[in-house]
Formats: sequence, structure tokens, C-alpha cells
Amino acid sequence: MTGSGNGPFGSRALRSALGSYFNDYFHPVHKVTPDQLLIAGGATSIIDLITVGVTDEGDGILIGRPLYTSFAKDVSARAGAKMVPVSAEGKDPMSEEMVGQYEKELQKQEKAGTKIKAIILSSPHNPLGKCYSVNTLKAYMRFCQRHNIHLISDEVYAMSIYKNPSNASAIPFTSALAIDTINLIDPNLVHIVYGMSKDFSSNGLRCGVLLSQSNTSLLASLKSIAMFSWPTSTTEFYWTTLLNDRPFLDNYFAENSRRLAASYARMTSFFTAHGIKWAEGSNAGFFLWADFRGVLGDDIIVNITEDKEEQVEALTLNDEKIGQVYKTSKKAKARDEWFFGKLMEAKVFIASGDAFFAEEHGWYRVTFSVPEKVLEVGLERLGRVLEEVKEESGGRVR
Repeated sequence: MTGSGNGPFGSRALRSALGSYFNDYFHPVHKVTPDQLLIAGGATSIIDLITVGVTDEGDGILIGRPLYTSFAKDVSARAGAKMVPVSAEGKDPMSEEMVGQYEKELQKQEKAGTKIKAIILSSPHNPLGKCYSVNTLKAYMRFCQRHNIHLISDEVYAMSIYKNPSNASAIPFTSALAIDTINLIDPNLVHIVYGMSKDFSSNGLRCGVLLSQSNTSLLASLKSIAMFSWPTSTTEFYWTTLLNDRPFLDNYFAENSRRLAASYARMTSFFTAHGIKWAEGSNAGFFLWADFRGVLGDDIIVNITEDKEEQVEALTLNDEKIGQVYKTSKKAKARDEWFFGKLMEAKVFIASGDAFFAEEHGWYRVTFSVPEKVLEVGLERLGRVLEEVKEESGGRVR
């Protein structure tokens, strides 16, 4: 059993097990060793720690939209850094072209006085459920090298990849560890975030890891404050045991992938039947990024007589204000709120795009990684809501 004598940055046993795990499953260019790893109480704590390490108060971190809502608090609550959402403006958020949007936003922020210190890539992406191509990852590395900023790759869904005949062309997952950084980026600027919450279905146990293969000074500085995010020895022992059981892991990941593929197929079949589009090419994570704009058309009656843009302060999923303001259509926002109210009445929850800094109203993150019976109940309730919406709009669906 591990204990407090191992120190606050992870037991040697767990760091050794994780090193072997990364070497076996993430295909790193350079072998991962225990000394390159720091353990904390969840990936959230890891993001908080590395933000403290690479930013000063008021510095910015670029993250492309749509984005995982908790990043906003992760980088600001203690470190005082600012999350800077990067708008795609019609470009594919997963493409090399998106790097140009990062460049534009960086120039804009620095002109306004905000020093950009890092980017965070959600890889695989939450909420899009897609993977970055090798060329796109290399483009981000070049961008970070050009501006001497850190690349933080959040890879918590790395093993939650699935295959399906309808998405055979989806881009496979590639870890930033698997890319040779020579002539691309100073390896001191590359960091991997991982945890047991997603791939190991253990969100409540709270254990995350920071992997920085070259930046020993950063790791040393973070270890000095790691006691404030100390993981429990019970959790460390549990994860170590799982990681060291390769036959179990191989079977578990294979079965998890099979179940995700089956749920994906059921979910997309439902969407197709109801005229709902989604972000095609999805093959990762527990959810789909779904476009409900086709069923939330202009015929939906809302109490808005004048449609105009307004400034709205973004909220997290817990309705916490995070100091980010964006423009939105007043009428589209009202339609989203009306639809969300219908969903709550039917006791079915899908996460509004507002919580993920979606650039347009009408997008939702729909989670499908639940037991089959639960999924069917949820789809039946969602189907009833969609029928009500159809009746409200006079049977017209775009």
C-alpha cells in the first residue's frame, strides 16, 4: 500500500506503472520515465498546477471553441490566468487552418495588453469527440515555438476511441508524445495531461498526471506546491493495480471501445431519424456534438419582438460566471432557453452549447456512454420533446 511517505507528487509505484502504460499505449518517441511524471488529485488539479507554473496573474491561455467548460475555472481560480476562447469563424476547429485563428487571437490579445503564455488542446476533443491529425498537431507545435509559448495537450480520452462503419474515415488518435519535436518545438514547451476519470470510468476517485519529458525545472517547481493537491493513497493504490494488470487493461479497453461504438451507432441512428446533424468524424469520448438548429427554426414562438445581438456573460455548466463575454442573437438565445426548458420538463439532460462557448446557438453535447436501457429511456424522452417542438413549429423542420 502507498502512504504519505511517498510525498505529495505521487508514489514511485504509481509513476512507474504510468510510465510503462504511456510507453505501451501512447507510442512515445522517447521512453517515458517515472521522474517525468507528477501526480495530483485529478486532471483539474493538474491544469491548475501547470497554469500556476507557466503563467503570471492576468496572462492568457488560448483554447479553441467549442471548449470544455471547466477550463475557464481551472486556469483562473488560483493562478489568476485568463482563458481566451479562439473562435473558428466557420473554419473546421480540428484543421490546420484553425491555427491561423490562434495566430489572429494571439495578436489581438497581446495588442490589448494580455500576454499569451500557453495553449490547451483537448486531444481527443471535448465536446467535438474528434481527434487531431498529425499534421495539425505539428502545426500547433510550430505555432507555439514561433511565439515561445507552452503546448498543453489534455489527453484524458486517449483510450476512449471507437470504430464504426459509418465513421471509418475518422482521424485516429495520436498523442503529442508520439510526435518527434525536432525542428518543430522546444520539448521544454510540451506537456501532457492525463487522468483516470474518463478512460478508467473513475471520475470520483480523483487522480491525474502531468507528463513533461524535458522541463525538469517546471516539474521541480510544481512539486514544491503539490501538497495542496495531494491524491489519496487509496486511489493511487487502486490505479497502480489496474495499470499493472495488462490482460485486464487490454480486455477492458477493447470492451469499452465496442460499447462506445454500439452506443454511437444507436445515437446517430436516432439523430438521422429525427433530422438532426452532428459533427461527423467523431470517434472519441462519450458524446456527440449535435446540431439542433434544424429543429429549432424561426417558427418557434418566443417572446422576443426584436432580434438583435447582445453581450452575454458566459457561464459554466454550474451557472458560474467566469468573466468571459461574447455576442449572441437574442432570439436564438431565447429559443435555446425555451428548448432547454422542454428538456428539463421531460427529465432528459443534454448540455447546451452555451456551456461550451459554442459560436452559434442550437448546438448541444449529447452523452451516449450510459447503459443501454438508460440510453433508450433518454432517447424516448428526447423523442417526445422533439415531437412537441415539431408541433410548436407547425410541423416544419429545416
